[in-house]
Amino acid sequence: MKNKIIIGSRRSLLAMTQTQMVADDLHARFPQVTFEIKQIVTTGDVNLKDSLQKIGGKGVFVEELENELKSGEIDFAVHSLKDVMPVLPAGLMIGSVPQRNSPYDCLISRRPISSLADLPQHARIGTNSSRRQGQLLHLRPDLEIIPTRGNVDTRVKKLDTENLDAVVLAEAGLNRLGIDLTGRYRWSLKDVLLPAMGQGAMAIECREDDADVRQILATINDPHTATCVGIEREYLREVGGTCTFPIGGFAVVDGDHVTFEGLIASTDGQHVLRETQRGQVTDHLGKLVAQHLLAQDKFGIMKGSQN
Repeated sequence: MKNKIIIGSRRSLLAMTQTQMVADDLHARFPQVTFEIKQIVTTGDVNLKDSLQKIGGKGVFVEELENELKSGEIDFAVHSLKDVMPVLPAGLMIGSVPQRNSPYDCLISRRPISSLADLPQHARIGTNSSRRQGQLLHLRPDLEIIPTRGNVDTRVKKLDTENLDAVVLAEAGLNRLGIDLTGRYRWSLKDVLLPAMGQGAMAIECREDDADVRQILATINDPHTATCVGIEREYLREVGGTCTFPIGGFAVVDGDHVTFEGLIASTDGQHVLRETQRGQVTDHLGKLVAQHLLAQDKFGIMKGSQN
């Protein structure tokens, strides 16, 4: 077994926090191994002005890490799983999926709210997600969606700097970072927005031929989380999208049974297609739901998203 392992991570605070969590967990299990973190700058980190769709969308937070992984500069990389492409480069694999944090979104606002109806007319809502935008506008067509990128703390500060009424963030990021929300209000969108595939989970990517690293990573894999996100990523592959598309998917596994819900939404909120299926874990419900939703997409939602 190797006595030193290099871990690749984006340089953002959330990415480094997540990577440090993985390093600490592994060091506790393998105290004889040194785990060193290497910060890698990605395209998504450099360009914080343009939308993810404009700068490429596909893999803008992972491509540089995968390049260093393939060249042997790092031994594995820690990603937010929702950023990882549905099909990996040849020779790479997801070696571990640790236990998932909250998969849901939440609203951070200036004033306390308990429903979308509490937001004022034409409220300015910060998000750069087409999935969130489509669902929100479907429920509240009057809302003004303001494209908002940046680190978690930066987006919270934009409540003031951009004069926003609220911003939409992933609960997992807030939970892991412990962001100070003094003077702000947090409301879970668990029952309002269908989350992104893999949201709240981390993916640890490694080389297929690195037996030592695969053995180490297997010790922190959570089978339940891996099963859920596996179904969600199957849906993502079948529907033909990436994390920048107006699509959502969430799997809940109970024993040998799974409930999976998928969504395709137009970014203007006019059309939202949803379907839920329940069956066995082996029934490929992600693929089934994707096929059904694509057949219902008479509005060209997915075709328009790919242009």
